[in-house]
Amino acid sequence: MGKKSKGKNYSIGDHIFAVLVVFLMCALIVSSPFLIFFGVFKLVALAPDVSINTTGTFNSVMILFKFFALTVIVVGIVDVLFSQILLRKRGFLNYIIEALLMFCVFYLYVLIYSMNSQEIILRNNGVLLVSVFLFILYLMISVVYIVSKWMYETVMKSIQKKNN
Repeated sequence: MGKKSKGKNYSIGDHIFAVLVVFLMCALIVSSPFLIFFGVFKLVALAPDVSINTTGTFNSVMILFKFFALTVIVVGIVDVLFSQILLRKRGFLNYIIEALLMFCVFYLYVLIYSMNSQEIILRNNGVLLVSVFLFILYLMISVVYIVSKWMYETVMKSIQKKNN
């Protein structure tokens, strides 16, 4: 008649565990960039030129989340524009030009944001400190991309060697 499947029978607990693990992985992937941003911005806020005008930790998180979300949107749009402008010629010089343009955008963005915001107060060199902080995070994205691409290629080569 019919064949019995020789696969394992999974219990409800196994399914719940699998869903929970996937949920936690997704939550970690989504929240880790903001947590890094929050932690480093709090370190930058220890400088006398940078202060976050809040009454508690939750308000601080909300203010920095608004700043983070707006920063991600601005950086995403500007990075796509600069990449399209510099797309025709690839090379080390174009990466340097793009990085310098992004630093200028970060500086202008932080300057405009600090003028219009009563929550993040930047004095004297505060705009420069926050701009450098954002620029370093921007450069870290490129480093993470290069490392993850190298790891992916290494894993794919080892899989191909095993299959051949």
